[in-house]
Amino acid sequence: MQPSKTYTTVRAARKHGLRWGLIVLAAFLAEVAVILIIGAAIMAHRIWIAPGQTEAEYRAFGELAGYYAGPAGGALMTFLFALWVGRKLNSDFILHGVLIGVAGVLLTAGFIAIAKPEHRLMYVISYVLRIAAGYLGGRAARARFTRLPSAPVVPA
Repeated sequence: MQPSKTYTTVRAARKHGLRWGLIVLAAFLAEVAVILIIGAAIMAHRIWIAPGQTEAEYRAFGELAGYYAGPAGGALMTFLFALWVGRKLNSDFILHGVLIGVAGVLLTAGFIAIAKPEHRLMYVISYVLRIAAGYLGGRAARARFTRLPSAPVVPA
């Protein structure tokens, strides 16, 4: 008779290898958070900063808010969710972070086709920032949740 696996050994075994469910969930939640950030900026503008503007002025501000807050918010949320996923890992922190960034890019890749031509460069910048933020989030998770150094140790 084979010994039964305990909960902790099953859980420890799941921590190795790619956690695709967490990668997709983190990318999705990062995108939701970006939408909430942009929505909050638009609502704050409409209610507290510039009440009484015309609908066209509000629409123009919403476009500007998305243009500037989207890339920065996307990078920040990708970084934070790469850290979140890193808490549940024993290895491959950087790979998971980069894959969260790539998944975020894949979730929003279709928007570049419908974007104004003058906005397409910002989409490309946003995509690069998300992948870079995933990498940095993976490095930060590795440094925070393991005893490994975040930079290579060079003997003197």
